[in-house]
Amino acid sequence: MQEQLFLFGITLIAIILATISDLKTFEIPDSISYFLIIFGISAQIILAAISQSFQPINALLISLAIASAISIPLFLLGQWGGGDTKLLLGVAAMIPTFHTTVLPFIITFTFNLFLLGGAYAILIMAYLSAKNWKRLVTISPVAKTLVIIMTFSLILPFLLKNTFFIFLPIISVGITITHLALILQKHFFIKKIRPSQLTEGDWITNDLKIGKKTIYKVRKIGVLEKDIREIQRNYKKSIEIKTGIAFGPSFLFSILISGYFGDILFKSIPEILSKI
Repeated sequence: MQEQLFLFGITLIAIILATISDLKTFEIPDSISYFLIIFGISAQIILAAISQSFQPINALLISLAIASAISIPLFLLGQWGGGDTKLLLGVAAMIPTFHTTVLPFIITFTFNLFLLGGAYAILIMAYLSAKNWKRLVTISPVAKTLVIIMTFSLILPFLLKNTFFIFLPIISVGITITHLALILQKHFFIKKIRPSQLTEGDWITNDLKIGKKTIYKVRKIGVLEKDIREIQRNYKKSIEIKTGIAFGPSFLFSILISGYFGDILFKSIPEILSKI
């Protein structure tokens, strides 16, 4: 238990630092993730040696395998940045097991990460939509209609006092959020930077050409170090890159909830059902 709490405390501090960096720069430093991975693997080897048991090593390998199976496909599909991927592997290495769940901790952590991350992303999108409403409805007039329909569908089940209509807000909210997300991503999460400001993993929106020669072709995983060297050596114009919502806070929410409560949904459902 003490070993778990010690490793959890170090992981929490590292995620706090990663979150601060992500909010400031939209980058999670590799040094934080690599520290967690190396420290976590070393700690599990030491624990195995002290206990004269392979259990810590087995738990570590299972945890890293699960984290890899989740994060690497998301990275290759361009849904996650390299920083998010490495940070999840760091959590997997540091906390293979924890007393709040009988499952490998990384399953609980990732489940809460996606759940809380989704809620966090919706709140951020709602804030950005409200803040830039005039521009947003100019770009997409249908957004106003969708928001009105969504609002009405949320009220309707209460007015009719019929839970049968609960599917209406689910559908309308899903359609509205998807539409707003696409508009925000295309028109609001874009910025121009100098070639010297490029960092590994940045998502450049268009192929870069000098005359008829293409020096960079868009990658789903973002720019690599070799791409950056080539671009900085030859390309002098500003570059358009896709930004997004800093995902670091979702890691922080998830580590706190997972460490204290465990699985949000699985532990909440029995309590909800008991009150029905």
